Parts: sequence; structure tokens; C-alpha cells
Amino acid sequence: MARSNRPKRSKGNHEHEELNLDRVRSGVKRTEIKRGVAYVVQASTGRNAEEDKTWVCPHCNLSISIGLSHLVVWDEIRGLDTRRHFHTTCWAKFQGSLL
Repeated sequence: MARSNRPKRSKGNHEHEELNLDRVRSGVKRTEIKRGVAYVVQASTGRNAEEDKTWVCPHCNLSISIGLSHLVVWDEIRGLDTRRHFHTTCWAKFQGSLL
């Protein structure tokens, strides 16, 4: 008798939660400490922004346009009011404080 290489079907009716690609693309929040200050850092694709939206990186003062991957960073203590958008390489070099 020939052996079948097909995977066996499970007998239970397992429903899987649909994968939310927007959530996956937005990145996972992480905490980084620079000069004793804890910052929340999250990757962003910049795709969900309004059409005329641009950001200015506080490290290099160049604009970050829609669709350009970058990091959104805010002070863990002071909250979202300190949120800033950084180029990924600029955040790696940044040693100041968010105003």
C-alpha cells in the first residue's frame, strides 16, 4: 500500500483569527533608555497618514514623507504629548531629550 504524504486533517473545528496586516506593519512597541529617560519606540510605515501629512525629524530637521518607514518615539513618563517622528538612523544617533 502506498504511503500518502498529505497532512492529516484535524478532527476539531479550529477557527483562526484573521491576521490584521496593518497591526503587523505598525510594529511592536518597545522601551529604550537613553541618558536615563525611558522612551517608547514604535516602527511606522507612514502609510496611514493623511495625504498632505509630513513630519520633521527632530535630529536632522529633514522631512519624513508619507510611505517612508520611520520610528515614532515618545517619553514614557510625559506621554504622547512628547511624540516625535524620527528617521531610524537618526534615532540611533539621538542623545538629547524630547521637548
